[in-house]
Amino acid sequence: MDTWQAKWKPPRPVHRNPLLILGGADEASLRDACEKFGKVSEVFVPKGQKFAFVHFEDKYDAEKGLELNGTTIGGKQVKVTDGKCANKEVDAWRHACRDAYRASVK
Repeated sequence: MDTWQAKWKPPRPVHRNPLLILGGADEASLRDACEKFGKVSEVFVPKGQKFAFVHFEDKYDAEKGLELNGTTIGGKQVKVTDGKCANKEVDAWRHACRDAYRASVK
């Protein structure tokens, strides 16, 4: 079965923007490593966490950024995945943020 992306000339992959980078590296190192694949619009590293989200200006550049999976960035081995997919570390962080917010508005 052909996808709508396959019909484009040249074919474009499904975008993976933002990238989720697990393993803990600093913002500057992540930006430097990712800008080899395209213009980075934002790097978000939640305080105290060992993951980050990297957004590209061209959402299709994130697909190329998946090549960083298994490499070392800022002296740390990283795992790079689609930032829209479920991840237990990110989910735990989101729940903690939600719980802290709910406690603050009571």
